[in-house]
Amino acid sequence: MMVWLMEIGMETGAAAVFLLPVLLFLNQRYFHNGKRCLCQILFCLYLSAAAVFTGLPSVNYLRFDVNLNLVPFLDMAEDGINSILNVLLFVPLGIFLPVLWKRYSSVKRCILFGFLLSLFIEFSQLFTYRATDVNDLITNTVGTAVGWVFAKVFVKDRLKLAADGKKEAVLLCLLVFFVMFFLQPFLSSLFWNWKYCISP
Repeated sequence: MMVWLMEIGMETGAAAVFLLPVLLFLNQRYFHNGKRCLCQILFCLYLSAAAVFTGLPSVNYLRFDVNLNLVPFLDMAEDGINSILNVLLFVPLGIFLPVLWKRYSSVKRCILFGFLLSLFIEFSQLFTYRATDVNDLITNTVGTAVGWVFAKVFVKDRLKLAADGKKEAVLLCLLVFFVMFFLQPFLSSLFWNWKYCISP
């Protein structure tokens, strides 16, 4: 478990090398809000970790490998731990969205965003070794809804960071995907090569 978490941390750290300068520049140039910038950074790091966890394709690992399950709830009960993990994976998304953007105070918009992001992830897994599973789509969407409820009850009104930016959430998602697909894999390879070189 610790090794797995360390691997996700290293992969996310490689993405942070590219994401942090961009987000800090955008804050200095346009937003001028340190607390909001910190939340945007955490949002992008969360998306990066989610990309690692779900095995999104990258420029140095891309192959068409169809492994589909289009039958809802098939084997979901037997694979309960995976279902719980998929719900938990998208809870932060349901928290970040209404905290950072007013339009996602609407539960419908928040859940739709989570559904579409999960759909994108499942589609992209057609180009990796991972399975494309409708159950993941269901559990991810449920996780987004759980996160929205949590944010609404415990978080949103306390932070008061929500802004109007209609396309900002989508643009940050695209930024993270661009970094994870084109840039992060090369720096990640350097990290792992360095780790193996210094290992006894």
